[in-house]
Amino acid sequence: MIVDREHDNHRAIKSVGRSEVAQSFVYLGSLIENSGSCENEAR
Repeated sequence: MIVDREHDNHRAIKSVGRSEVAQSFVYLGSLIENSGSCENEAR
């Protein structure tokens, strides 16, 4: 995941190379967001 605070996380980018751009994902029970936040817990 690319954390892009400098460019305000533009949603116009859909892919980078062969990878899909995600706004968030679950990792080890925590919801990780593209802003770098991991405050919310996945349930």
